[in-house]
Amino acid sequence: MNEFNTYLNNLDYSLIKDLCERKGKVRTYRKGDFFIRQHEKKRFAGWVEDGTFQYTHIDEEGEEHIVGYSFTNEYVCDYSSFMKGSLSWVSIQAITDCSVYEISSHDIIEYWETDMETQRLGRCVAENLYEMVYERLLDSYCSPEIRYKRLMERCPNLKEAVPLKNIASFLGVTPETVSHIRRKLRK
Repeated sequence: MNEFNTYLNNLDYSLIKDLCERKGKVRTYRKGDFFIRQHEKKRFAGWVEDGTFQYTHIDEEGEEHIVGYSFTNEYVCDYSSFMKGSLSWVSIQAITDCSVYEISSHDIIEYWETDMETQRLGRCVAENLYEMVYERLLDSYCSPEIRYKRLMERCPNLKEAVPLKNIASFLGVTPETVSHIRRKLRK
């Protein structure tokens, strides 16, 4: 579902995928297992061979918000915790059984420093992640209907992959609002 994580667009990630498969270790996560919990550190990323992860953030009032997903053939990690060793801002939890090739930040950084092409790839990953986060920030100023339309244009199969209440949480609205938007768009 590469259309969800737009940072994957326009880049050839096969080199990093190959590195994960070569140097990484296969790890199985059962539905409900955590890849990382909010406020923990994890210096590993993973290539999702199979399965789906959900990213959540618990705010100061204890409310949980869905902030992202990683699907089969995508990467899973909290980028700042992975690269800088800082505390994670999110929890990443398997919402299906998952098989992941995990690789350490040390191995990725060492790889990115091998030549100019891999340095460029590392820089492009960071730039694309920044662009995706910036787009998400600007989306927060749009109406719920526009946010829903953009999400469905980008990721038309999402409604089959995750429940309505999770899509609503991702959009920052109630499930009833999403149902209302869907009814309106069907007319």
